[in-house]
Amino acid sequence: MDAYQANQVLKQIDNYANALGFFYWLKTQPGFKHDEHTYTTMVGNLGRAKQFGEINNLLNEMVRDGCKPNTVTYNRLIHSYGRANYLKEAVNVFNQMQEAGCAPDRVTYCTLIDIHAKAGFLDIAMDMYQRMQSAGLSPDTFTYSVIINCLGKAGHLVSAHRLFCEMVGQGCTPSLVTFNIMIALHAKARNYQSALKLYREMKAAGFRPDKVTYSIVMEVLGQCGFLEEAEGVFTEMERESWVPDEHVYGLLVDLWGKAGDVEKAWRWYQAMLHAGVRPNVPTCNSLLSTLLRGDRLSEAYNLLQSMMAFGLQSSLQTYTLLLSCCTEARSNFDLGFCGQLMAVSGHPAHTFLLKMPPAGSDNGQKVRDHVSNFLDYMHSEDRESKRGLIDAIVEFLHKSGLKEEAGSVWEVAAVKNVYPDALREKSCSYWLINLHVMSEGTAVTALSRTLAWFRKQMLVSGECPSRIDIVTGWGRRSRVTGSSMVRQAVEELLNVFNFPFFTENGNSGCFVGCGEPLKNWLSESYVERMHLL
Repeated sequence: MDAYQANQVLKQIDNYANALGFFYWLKTQPGFKHDEHTYTTMVGNLGRAKQFGEINNLLNEMVRDGCKPNTVTYNRLIHSYGRANYLKEAVNVFNQMQEAGCAPDRVTYCTLIDIHAKAGFLDIAMDMYQRMQSAGLSPDTFTYSVIINCLGKAGHLVSAHRLFCEMVGQGCTPSLVTFNIMIALHAKARNYQSALKLYREMKAAGFRPDKVTYSIVMEVLGQCGFLEEAEGVFTEMERESWVPDEHVYGLLVDLWGKAGDVEKAWRWYQAMLHAGVRPNVPTCNSLLSTLLRGDRLSEAYNLLQSMMAFGLQSSLQTYTLLLSCCTEARSNFDLGFCGQLMAVSGHPAHTFLLKMPPAGSDNGQKVRDHVSNFLDYMHSEDRESKRGLIDAIVEFLHKSGLKEEAGSVWEVAAVKNVYPDALREKSCSYWLINLHVMSEGTAVTALSRTLAWFRKQMLVSGECPSRIDIVTGWGRRSRVTGSSMVRQAVEELLNVFNFPFFTENGNSGCFVGCGEPLKNWLSESYVERMHLL
């Protein structure tokens, strides 16, 4: 067997341990020598399994064997780190390959753009796009699609549309994926008519919709309240010989569930099972959320049991739904039942919560260490899922009277960048505290600890913010536009502690403090402990 044949075999082995065993067995064969291709494939195998220690050993061995890592090797490594959410390490590899004299190619930049955009670091993604252009690498369809998606996620829909037009103008034909991204961006921005117009343009350009397109259009129709029409698209999809998968069925379960129709959501879930389609965790979470909102706890229990029968592991979102239900329990019986549901889920977050140490005389250090270790353990989870769980935990602790613990959990989450937009400096000494993605207990806790942080900074440096804007928005769980329990809770807290706030331009959801009154207020000792109210 030569290196080429060995490489083809390595590509077919899914289990990294088996691949590694085969890789080292080859080294014992007379006359066999690994080349940069076999090493690169092995790096990819280990990367998919997140075996980064083994990868480093392999790279050292590769150099000792006289095989120089090439661009593809570095690209595989960057992709592996990015998929595991180790973004700093991915950038380090990017820097190392250049130091080694290996020039990044379009794939390198596209991978870095993609992983940073998906993780929410849109400024870094855009910087990589600029660097790619400076390196003389012109964007292709994939690059344009990633950047368009990146701009859209940042809320720059006009810029995304402009780049889409530039792409067409440069003679770069949009792919079906690009159309899907643009339709999805308009849908997310609630520009439903624009999304449907693009859908018609896509079909007129000769593109045949795929399952992703149909799913987006079904979601658009569902968000517009046209759920029967969304079911009509499902029928058209089947007529066009597309076999609906778990995502499509799950979308209909989710749409009817959010519309409050438990029976319809349940019926689509059963239709999926009868079609022989195995449900995925997000679909089960959608149905679970619907059942919990309808106080159908016994059916929620049965659903969790069936998830285990399907071999599905509860996700962070699963546990977040259960914990939120526990927080809002109306009776001791419901509270106890929710506790059983959380235990049945088997998620590590339950063990974390059960083992939460009390806030002792160490000023909450044990709690902070406990939370820090858990978030390190949950490192690979996406930030939105972690933020949802932390919100539910802080809310639960706050409403349970464990307010010192709730404050410590928030502090660690803030340091770990779980809430990256909660605090930012708009201009010199002008700060914005953003609470709009939080529930009431989390918002009150976050505001209290952030104001205490400002006080601490002021005592150390002697400098006080010239202005602080506290934005409440509608709150995480508001069902009605303009109805905000978060705004009410924040206003009550500020009134109790005589925070010198005012509102401007008729914006009742933004409380403003500034100047000498703000400085005098931050000097008060109770600012440090107001979260315990």
